[in-house]
Amino acid sequence: MANQAGVNLDLVNVISVTVLPTPAQLGNPVINSIIIFTQNTPNGWTGGQTYGVYTSSGAIATDWGINSDAYAIATAILNQTPNPVESGGYVVIAPRLQSPTLETVRAAITRLGDAVYYYAVLIDEEMDAQGSEFAALASAIHGAKKLFGYCSSTIANLQPGSILDLERTASMFRARMLYHGNALLNGAGAQQTQIFAAAYLGRGLCVDFSGTGTAITMHGKTLAGISPDQTIGQTQLALALAAGVDVYVSVAGIPMVFCSGKNVFFDEVYNEDWLSMALQVSGFNYLIPNSFKIPQTETGMEGLRNAYRRVCAQAVDADVAAPGAWTAAVPAGVNQALFLSNIANVGYFVWSQPIAKQNSSDRAARKAPLVQIALKLAGALHSSNCLVSVNE
Repeated sequence: MANQAGVNLDLVNVISVTVLPTPAQLGNPVINSIIIFTQNTPNGWTGGQTYGVYTSSGAIATDWGINSDAYAIATAILNQTPNPVESGGYVVIAPRLQSPTLETVRAAITRLGDAVYYYAVLIDEEMDAQGSEFAALASAIHGAKKLFGYCSSTIANLQPGSILDLERTASMFRARMLYHGNALLNGAGAQQTQIFAAAYLGRGLCVDFSGTGTAITMHGKTLAGISPDQTIGQTQLALALAAGVDVYVSVAGIPMVFCSGKNVFFDEVYNEDWLSMALQVSGFNYLIPNSFKIPQTETGMEGLRNAYRRVCAQAVDADVAAPGAWTAAVPAGVNQALFLSNIANVGYFVWSQPIAKQNSSDRAARKAPLVQIALKLAGALHSSNCLVSVNE
């Protein structure tokens, strides 16, 4: 029988294709971001603007003027090499309300809320006369899992029990306490000390964690535009190190940041906060934007563990973590040989309770079993002893 002309059925009768949209995913928060809360008044802002976001000194000059403390502090961030902008970050400047009285920084933080994301906080004043408010501010910033950079010019703040030392004793490790006793630039000394804090954070918050070998330590770093502190001798250095205060000194003619680890080293805080954020985002992006569902099976859990493993592997690539010997106790219920082998060879180990052992209420709530991660931090070399034996 011959074919009938003009009869041609659509291929959809056999094969139907539906193209799903690409699921939206979260990006990592921009951890290389710093906000400055200032007493200065911006130029020409309208419409209730409460903050500005900047990546260049020219825009800062336009909004705040080159003679302002906001400009001096912000450009100290941008003058560092590298700096946060070079790794995708930015500077935020937010004015404090001037009436009926000057707004506290804590109140300004509350008022701003989540209008803009930032990781680190700078201010434009010293708070020696506001001890309780300073402690409350540092505690609020620490509780929000943000970093607080603050510099004092009062030598007594290196002593035990000072407002800087109390941050150490309270384990407020996100409060990065600094001291600099010399005038840094023209202007009121109380504001200019915060230029050192700005340069410090500008140099520190510059890591591109997606790179290889990019993690840094602040110890030994030279800061652009900052002169070594001539008020720091060996006695004052010892006090600073005991109080958890970082200083800027000259060692054999080389200007350098000298870090104390008594309130945890800067890079440990920064790196671990990045790691926490990256793990949270990676887990979310595995579970939520899926077009269908993640099965509540060991296969589904392996995918979740792999999402966390990718972040751990990046931490190793960036030198945040490294293979090494595990010196703490091996967690109970874990294959000890496998655990130690993974730490020694790749630097981390990720595991979770089997689905079959999960309690019924968690399973009914579609909650994944607890995922546990052990990771060996890379640390950094800051000093050395050298023993020489000579034989004739």
